[in-house]
Amino acid sequence: MNPYRTVGITIAVFSIVLFLVSFSYIRTAEQAVLEGHEVSETGACLHPPEEVCPYSQLNELAFPKYLSLGGSIALFLFGIALTLFASKEHLSRKLMRIPATLSPEEKHILSLLQKTTEPLYQSAIATELGASKVTTTRLLDKLESKGLIERKRRGMTNLVVLKR
Repeated sequence: MNPYRTVGITIAVFSIVLFLVSFSYIRTAEQAVLEGHEVSETGACLHPPEEVCPYSQLNELAFPKYLSLGGSIALFLFGIALTLFASKEHLSRKLMRIPATLSPEEKHILSLLQKTTEPLYQSAIATELGASKVTTTRLLDKLESKGLIERKRRGMTNLVVLKR
């Protein structure tokens, strides 16, 4: 599974849990404030004048309630956006545009590297192109000099990676 997708799902689930915990906490606090409080038939509070009105205490709970609700929704939307839109393929296509000035073979090499998420061996690129090792080496030299790819030596072969 794509790591961005895993992180996005984790954030979305965490935001749901955070919402439920904060909602139950605030609900319990509101019930505790209103416990034993009576209201007259006219809607007036029936509490001793020296005590603070429970409804004014509820106003103090409004800020944390809306803050947790807004934070949970923002986290949830971020997690969903990360899950849906931030895949590796999506990012690599946006970051790397193939220049029009390249030869068809060079464009083919870059498109091969964009399709895979891992580096390719130089010999695999030569096989895919149907070109000799010498021709492939020269094409890769040109792409490397233009700063589009990077070759990493691995024993007797080269790994070819797109530069981001």
